[in-house]
Amino acid sequence: MNVKDLEERYELPVYPRRDIVLVRGKAAKLYDEGGREYIDCASNVGVSNIGHANESVAKAIYEQYLTLGNCYAMFYNPVRARLAEKLVSLAPSRLKKVFFCNSGAEAVEGAIKFARASTGRTGIIAAMRGFHGKTFGALAATWGTGVPEAF
Repeated sequence: MNVKDLEERYELPVYPRRDIVLVRGKAAKLYDEGGREYIDCASNVGVSNIGHANESVAKAIYEQYLTLGNCYAMFYNPVRARLAEKLVSLAPSRLKKVFFCNSGAEAVEGAIKFARASTGRTGIIAAMRGFHGKTFGALAATWGTGVPEAF
């Protein structure tokens, strides 16, 4: 069974598919199974905004993983502490804390909760043609009906 058939058989059809099988990437370029080159204008829905196969990033991830692969926030961690400090130093001065997330949908869910808590309002304004994630709250802010119907 080929890649397309396997995905059609075993994955929920959440997104409309393009008839391309991507097999690798380098910087802002992607390559299909036939070796054709594409410019990655979507950056993997924002996840690959630093590009693909970045050797410096891969090395940093590898080195950190050899030391400690993950450290949940119920424990203190010096790397996470320094990152939080750096992010706060780059943010507007009124922002004093960070909220680390595992996904964009989790970030959207957090933003909805923080906005409600800080304003007391319950309404959400979202951009047309925007996609905010597949979780319940993020999906509610997603424009159109195509994606929600998949669930």
